[in-house]
Amino acid sequence: MVTKTARTRQPTREMQRRCRRKRRAKMVRRLLYAAAVLLVSGAVAIVLYGGSPLHASAEPQPVAAPADTPAQAEPTAQPAAPGQYVVAIDPGHGGINPNIGAEDWGSEADGVRESDVTLCTAQLLYEKLAADDRFAPLLTADGSTYLKPSERAAAAKAAGADLLLSIHLNSDASAATNGLECYAAPPALAANAESVRFGRLVTAAFRDQLGLTLRGWDGVRYLYFDANNARVVAESSDTTVRSDPTFTVLEDCGCPAVLVEEGFITNASDRAALCTNSACEQAAELYYQCIIDFFE
Repeated sequence: MVTKTARTRQPTREMQRRCRRKRRAKMVRRLLYAAAVLLVSGAVAIVLYGGSPLHASAEPQPVAAPADTPAQAEPTAQPAAPGQYVVAIDPGHGGINPNIGAEDWGSEADGVRESDVTLCTAQLLYEKLAADDRFAPLLTADGSTYLKPSERAAAAKAAGADLLLSIHLNSDASAATNGLECYAAPPALAANAESVRFGRLVTAAFRDQLGLTLRGWDGVRYLYFDANNARVVAESSDTTVRSDPTFTVLEDCGCPAVLVEEGFITNASDRAALCTNSACEQAAELYYQCIIDFFE
């Protein structure tokens, strides 16, 4: 007896073509669906966030280096009207220093340059003061040209400055070193008492609003250069009159003056609190409020 074996039906070429067409059609539908989902998601993001790249990341962005600008030897100033207070804002460092044959950006850490941060903060403060008819602000430098401390002080003095604020960042070999210190015109200068008064407004504001640690007794200090040009730091509680020089910009500007080392660029916590665009805006606002309080 012969048993019949069922033959397996082999697909014809036409059937194979039909299957391929069906698979391609299904793949196209899936791709179109995925594209539609992406388009809708993008539209929702634009509506919610206004297309701003700042919303693309929760991480604060460091201050960017300013775009190249033509060299300008003259400070940026708003002419003072009668009764206005002239405030000299001195952004630390910037420009090509002929003594080193390179750009003087001050300290640098984790890709952040001191001169970028100080200039950003100074420009924001300048804008705030320029919009207030009580003040006539002066920028002693714009970052495009290297100016000696003596030239910056001379510009402030020539403008009849009533107050000078020099903005800097500190650095240290140890990443653990942190905190703000504000150097005031020392007891040997006639502007000492008013300099200390303004310095204490600044240190209190940065401590209370930014949570920064104050170095020394109350954050306000004096700095001297001894016979060997070594730095000697004294607290503002030390009223000893010394003949040793201090920072040139404080000594030669002819008005109450402070040099603020806002924090340590080499410390991650200080850098996060001071070295982003939003941090510069906050620091400028604190300086602005301190200046208002100082003159009231």
